[in-house]
Amino acid sequence: MKNIIVVGAGRFARELLCWLEDSLDPASERIAGLLDDTLPAMPALDADYAYPVLGSISAYQPAPGDALLLAIGAPQAKLRIAEELAARGARFHTLVHPSAIVARTARLGQGAVVCPFALVSAGSDVGDFVTINSYSSIGHDAVLGKGCTLSSHVDITGAVRLGAAVMVGSGASVLPRVAVGERATVGAGAVVMRRVADGATVYAQPAKTL
Repeated sequence: MKNIIVVGAGRFARELLCWLEDSLDPASERIAGLLDDTLPAMPALDADYAYPVLGSISAYQPAPGDALLLAIGAPQAKLRIAEELAARGARFHTLVHPSAIVARTARLGQGAVVCPFALVSAGSDVGDFVTINSYSSIGHDAVLGKGCTLSSHVDITGAVRLGAAVMVGSGASVLPRVAVGERATVGAGAVVMRRVADGATVYAQPAKTL
């Protein structure tokens, strides 16, 4: 039996618990609980999500059968925590909601999250710990570096390149073959038409550097 443990107990965790419930194979998978550094161990997250908080992320030690799912939106924090957990020997769960579409020629890295009604198209390469939120799409042959987070209704078009730990806000678009540097932020509703430098923040239509 795979024991899936959600890392983080905030608002995004409440969403992921719903998507997990939709996608579990009850014969071989169960939701064991959550880890969080801001909450004490407790019997249940709240009345709607009756899963225990097992303890802190910092104190977690991997056990046989455990698989972790990161419910952390901020890309750099997500990557840092993932790397710390991996160094302890943790294994990770990849979540693809049943309503999402993933092309057979696409690649998903470990710990990736593909939320309801998302699309990952042919030949795309989605790195480890990437989060693709609801109604977002990854075009053909796009490459997403590890730890990226796409908010809802994001359009990553064909042959786009996102560096590691990029954050893309709701409703933003990145036009074909455009590269976005590592740790960059694309603001909600932005339309990115040219290369974005490492660590830059862009916004508006067409996107301008903040």
